Amino acid sequence: MSMFANFDFNKQTVVVPDSKRPGQTGVYRNSFMPENLIEKPCPEVSTVFDSFQYAVSRHAKKPCLGYRPFDDKTGNYGDYVWETYEKVLERFTNFGSGLVHINDTVVKNGKKDRYTVGVWSINKPEFQLIIQANAAYNLITVPLFDTLGHDIIEYCTNHAELQIVCMTANHITSMLKLASKIPQLRVIISIDPLEDTAECVKGWASEYNIKIYEFSEVETLGKENPRKYNPPTPDDLFVIPYTSGTTGAPKGVMVSHKNMVAVFASISVATPIKPGDVYISYLPLAHVFGINVEVFSIFWGCPVGYYRGDIFGIFDDMKVLKPNVFPSVPRIFNRVAAILKSHTIESTGIIGALSRKAIKDKTENFEKTGSVTHPIWDRILLNKFRDFFGGRVKYFSTGGAPLAKDVMDFLRVAFSVSFQEGYGQTETTGLGCATMFGDAQPSHVGPPVCSSELKLVDVPEMGYTSEDKPFPRGEICVRGKGVMVGYFKDEKKTKETIDQEGWLHSGDIGYIDARGCVVIIDRKTSIFKLSQGEFIAPEKIEQIYLRNLLLAQLFVYGDPLKSYLVGIAVPNPELFVPWANDLLGETYEFEELVKNKEVCDALLDNLNQVGIKYGLNGFERLKAIYVEPKAFTPEDGIITATFKTKRPAMTKFYRKIIDQLYADFDKSSQTVRAKL
Repeated sequence: MSMFANFDFNKQTVVVPDSKRPGQTGVYRNSFMPENLIEKPCPEVSTVFDSFQYAVSRHAKKPCLGYRPFDDKTGNYGDYVWETYEKVLERFTNFGSGLVHINDTVVKNGKKDRYTVGVWSINKPEFQLIIQANAAYNLITVPLFDTLGHDIIEYCTNHAELQIVCMTANHITSMLKLASKIPQLRVIISIDPLEDTAECVKGWASEYNIKIYEFSEVETLGKENPRKYNPPTPDDLFVIPYTSGTTGAPKGVMVSHKNMVAVFASISVATPIKPGDVYISYLPLAHVFGINVEVFSIFWGCPVGYYRGDIFGIFDDMKVLKPNVFPSVPRIFNRVAAILKSHTIESTGIIGALSRKAIKDKTENFEKTGSVTHPIWDRILLNKFRDFFGGRVKYFSTGGAPLAKDVMDFLRVAFSVSFQEGYGQTETTGLGCATMFGDAQPSHVGPPVCSSELKLVDVPEMGYTSEDKPFPRGEICVRGKGVMVGYFKDEKKTKETIDQEGWLHSGDIGYIDARGCVVIIDRKTSIFKLSQGEFIAPEKIEQIYLRNLLLAQLFVYGDPLKSYLVGIAVPNPELFVPWANDLLGETYEFEELVKNKEVCDALLDNLNQVGIKYGLNGFERLKAIYVEPKAFTPEDGIITATFKTKRPAMTKFYRKIIDQLYADFDKSSQTVRAKL
């Protein structure tokens, strides 16, 4: 439970004495625990394996993992079915024993531990059983994700040297199609029953010397061939999640048990979550944020209920599960706020008037007192909003990308919840900073968490220095037990990211505000995140679009509070004019054509055909463009003498146009949704 009753929110960090050096700030620590960085949540827990043993010793008969079974006859999902902590322990012990037995008798790689086991699945109880089994037998979980295509699955499978991969049945065909390119793969474990397809897929797999087991078969093998636990040390690897790799191949991030336990320690002192609070699992377990939230919940005694696997059904799942805590990402919170606003404060008539008054009064009360409740409005109106999340939700947290202030403020008072925002990267095990529980001020990510310390390093080429006024600015560097071991099989990139003193250089630019909170303002490189957490490499996207000869120049921009990209496009007049006139069937001048909506829409479609041809993902494709008749020039200060884009200057130069592109697209999208 959080212990911040006497915490001074106006002084959230302290500077370690004598830590200031030229070209960087001093070292900042959380003022709640400034003397030493926390490493463990309790003395008994040094590894993820320890964390489950700790939990089962206290909550053996209590619910641990739950799911909603699907009834084929009715076509409906039932109530949640739960397995207790002791049942989960039994199952992952059997599965882990079976896994080791298969490695010894089928794979025969000669390794007793520390080998990798892949998982390609949506969130399911079996995913967590695999994670816990691997921890118990000192094996390394490698979660796979397919949002960027099967070529990434192929790369990660080979790079991580996966010989055993557990997956849902719908992925088996895709994996077997890749079999000739992943020759080291020896075993596929189907998380789902194969039923009528078993003989067919097992025969196909045997052509590549791959053996297929069902999950239940592995459990049975383990029960018949029990193995003693092989507990890991804190320095052993727990998981290797792969980053999305927007500037090249994905990087495998080596996360140790020590890293995870340090994050557990920070969460345990920073949040109001208590044993018995219910968590809904839907944040992808292929990413470290989803892993650390879920594994911490289990350690903390919080039952984990899994969503049905369809994000559009998650709110129905929550009405049944009734979670108390809801960690999420801006994309989901934006959707919730949009839906709720459309039925309340943006409505007409008495409902709209009452809702606007209620939100206004609660917001004013919150700003004055810090309380998210209201004795009148909650009782007669706003408590009904909580049914959206099942009626018991009390705590929201967000991370992965910035959440707009107006969205956070609206959701906080509408649902009467506490709200925390975190900042981190896969390389910091998902957590580097977090707002302190009870802090009512938005638009920052709080101080460093208690397991980390932080400093800012000058980036003179971008104009950011530790001597800036009113606040020091620079690249955010993080050090602590939560910082990754390094990149798997990539010592060069590891040394580029973590210096000799153990500081991880994040690439993010920030400043420390007057209250000691971190505010993110820029990226050292041109890579940025969209609101749904996807990384964008704009230069790569621009180069692909510029393969279209209708274009002469292009600037791609993404607002971190939006989920899509817009662009400023300069046409090549020699090709653009005849193409556009042919489209219209009439003859116009260049200056007229760039203002013609039909031409501009057709140009965007034409560009996106090129984007699709050269493999741009949906979130990498432009949704709106402004067709600029005037070429980008060094004289305007927006490109260099060698015609490289000055992104901050370009953004400032076209700020009004960019804002209008977003406003127009959002308006048109709302109109389309209204018609639907």
